[in-house]
Amino acid sequence: MKKKFLAVMMAITCTLSLAACGGDTPDEGSSAPGKSGTESKSEGGTNEGGSAEEGNADGDSSGTASALPDSLENADLVIVWDTTEEAWNNTLQEDPDAFNLVWSTKAAFEEKYGGTVTVIGVGWGEQQGQVISMVNSGEVCDLAQAHDQNFPTYGAKHVVQDISKYVDLNDDFWFDSTTKAFTFGGVPYAVGADAAPVVISYNKTLFSQAGIKTPMEYFKEGKWNWDTFREVALALTGDTDGDGTNDVYGFGWWDSFYVQMLNANGIVGINYEAENGVGSNYTTTQATEAFTFLQDGYIKDKFIQIPDGDKFISDYKSGKLAMTCEYGFAAITAYECDYEIEWAPLPTGPSGETYDCGGSLTGFCIPATSKNPEGAAVFARMAYEMLHEWQNNTRIALYGQEQVDLMNTLSEHINFAPIGIEKYWDANWTIFSGLKDGIPVSTFATNADEQIKEGATVTLGE
Repeated sequence: MKKKFLAVMMAITCTLSLAACGGDTPDEGSSAPGKSGTESKSEGGTNEGGSAEEGNADGDSSGTASALPDSLENADLVIVWDTTEEAWNNTLQEDPDAFNLVWSTKAAFEEKYGGTVTVIGVGWGEQQGQVISMVNSGEVCDLAQAHDQNFPTYGAKHVVQDISKYVDLNDDFWFDSTTKAFTFGGVPYAVGADAAPVVISYNKTLFSQAGIKTPMEYFKEGKWNWDTFREVALALTGDTDGDGTNDVYGFGWWDSFYVQMLNANGIVGINYEAENGVGSNYTTTQATEAFTFLQDGYIKDKFIQIPDGDKFISDYKSGKLAMTCEYGFAAITAYECDYEIEWAPLPTGPSGETYDCGGSLTGFCIPATSKNPEGAAVFARMAYEMLHEWQNNTRIALYGQEQVDLMNTLSEHINFAPIGIEKYWDANWTIFSGLKDGIPVSTFATNADEQIKEGATVTLGE
């Protein structure tokens, strides 16, 4: 697949989404747990409520004529989605300009092509069971959401079809990062055209008061890496009340921050290489570098706050935390406080490349019992085209072309791996406990790797 995303966006003269959760995504612990693909225009591209994503990178509206066909032989569809009609109507009452990837597209699709789009709205955690049940019973299901927790099961158990049968993956419109994330055994099972890169959200006011260059300044100099991240975080960490314990920290986030550091160092946590089955990258050199850096930050240098639920949110808002993470432009909008907030890419690890990051990726997949896969593919395309138009009417005006271009570039460099396997959360705790308790890296990394292998056996029947 070609990569013209940045060039395309630069050509847009007007001013995500589906969300995902996963090893690199909000469900691993984000203050922006995007799920439904519902976005609120009034908040500049962030979503309303806990089931809606709070910030995504802008999509590619391609700047050219739509690839949608003029007509369809069959325009009847059945879609399983994570937002009920009632919930969507409630959202519209609060914000008539809100956008939902499926519900907003339904009416436009029916008007253009005729037919009936039946949307089966279920909760986020109920999608997998609903789709598998429908497929196992032979019930028609034409389109479903691909996210971090229903894969690899969907692909490994042939719940969904090879998406390349119905979608041209060489089309610049579709995100390579999404297709790659949902490819198993060499078969691509989903497509998407939106993303929310994980970025550093930082308190510019604190940096200015301390006379320290900001993460974005370092990034523009080509020097935003783990060394400068540690340098500025240490400089902004301190014991202000004199009790011998730091009460102001350079950085803090969820206990899954290690995933983002793996991503910034060029790897994903979960490995889906066909020849090796499902395992992890926890024992690789890149992972050792990330774990060692973080462990030092938690217990040696103490510039990273030990996570305590979502306490980092209140600390960040009150000026006790200089930097945290967020998804997409929510890095600017998610934290209302008296400080000036800006964002920058994740610092690049010693084995990573500039722009490497984690993020939220979801897409559409076509279940095995679809009676209209061609129509499903057209609906997916229309949904993302409408999302892009909606986004582009707000993002550039709100944030400026430069910031939008950079966020789009990051979207092409997301390292993402679905986490829908047993024992993932056990492994997550094994890693975090090892980091904060000073357990040798090789010990907890090996233990977590074994947990992932055991979980894969249960989940996939390997």
